[in-house]
Amino acid sequence: MSDADVVGTIVLTVDGVEYDCASVSPKFVTGKKPVATMNRQGKTRKKTKTTSSITLSLEVIIPESGDIDWANIEDGRVTVESLDGGHRTTYTGCEATDVSESYKLDGEATRTIEMFALDRIIEDGEATS
Repeated sequence: MSDADVVGTIVLTVDGVEYDCASVSPKFVTGKKPVATMNRQGKTRKKTKTTSSITLSLEVIIPESGDIDWANIEDGRVTVESLDGGHRTTYTGCEATDVSESYKLDGEATRTIEMFALDRIIEDGEATS
């Protein structure tokens, strides 16, 4: 994939059915945290590593018919890929935690789905988390 290529599609797959997404915002929580201790310098000098996690915020277009129960999504899959297929990131084990709707005067009605993912698979040579 060249530097000029951009990611072109975002697809949520639930029970084998694909849903196009308007946007996705992944967030990776590393699990690293400072540990405050009492010392003469009054500075944090210790750290710890806890469980890391992945959260996603998806925006989908509300369909006129054939809508699903978004709040009960279990074991979904979100795939973000370039149009030529040179880059693909897949988030697996996705489950919804929050669902909200948005209506705009000049746009389509959208639904925002907050979810967590159990794993991330990158298929363009980078490591997984």
